[in-house]
Amino acid sequence: MREVTLEGRTVLIIEIPRATRRQRPVFLTTNPLAGHTYRRLNDGDRPVPEDEVKRMLAEQVEDSRDDRVLRGYDVGDLDAGTFRDFRQVFANRDPNHPWNTISDAEFLRQIGGWRKDRETGEGGITVAGLLMFGQMVSIQDEFPNYMLDYQERPDSKTELRWIDRLTLDGKWSGNLNDFYRRV
Repeated sequence: MREVTLEGRTVLIIEIPRATRRQRPVFLTTNPLAGHTYRRLNDGDRPVPEDEVKRMLAEQVEDSRDDRVLRGYDVGDLDAGTFRDFRQVFANRDPNHPWNTISDAEFLRQIGGWRKDRETGEGGITVAGLLMFGQMVSIQDEFPNYMLDYQERPDSKTELRWIDRLTLDGKWSGNLNDFYRRV
């Protein structure tokens, strides 16, 4: 808190930092699910629905779930074609970006697909790196219930059959980046 004099009056300035993931949700009572949990938006505080409060409580476990280094995984678990295509799209979008001239390994580190665990000193592919660029078999080794399925259906809600479908059928890499581009 600090005091500032403005037009002859004293104004108290109180800066409240954003709560970290481990500090959220911020609530007014002893029970976050009792309807007294709010989210600060630009123009004020808004009540948070119970399902979002539960999600925030679950996310307290880790600051980030996708930057965890995966032990036993390496660049051989990534799909080289998907990674190459991503780099090309990145370079096309911003041809003068300094990351366009760095090595593949350094690029992967810069975008969060590889990192060094500061506590253990071990480096490796992250969850994000595997999900974005991994091969389906490698992804399913780590996430056995991993499944991607896109179905395009006709406008008629009565039609149960899809028009077009993309699923993990072994004909493509099975990673999120490839799935996004294909859909």
